[in-house]
Amino acid sequence: MTSRIDRIATEGTGRVFRRLHLADGHWISINTGPAATEFDEVFLFPGLDAPTDEAWEDEDSWEEFLTGGELGRGRLFLGVPADAVRQLITDHGGEHAHQDSD
Repeated sequence: MTSRIDRIATEGTGRVFRRLHLADGHWISINTGPAATEFDEVFLFPGLDAPTDEAWEDEDSWEEFLTGGELGRGRLFLGVPADAVRQLITDHGGEHAHQDSD
């Protein structure tokens, strides 16, 4: 069975966010085109911290400002390499067995 992150990277998300449930209970959402080696947007839900390396340095604080600080209190990152997202997933125990059905 192909992992959800691999399907997202291969097929893209149709320019909408697709959620991914991590084994430790955290969630991320990804928006990207097909055959992605870098994801256009990665949203980390509250409680999930981004690594401090350069792959995660492009945080979109303007989006939070423009929406009145209401991004679900999570954090939005732009242009995150797919391998960096895979590493984040691994660091949190992998993908949860239960995922959204989309």
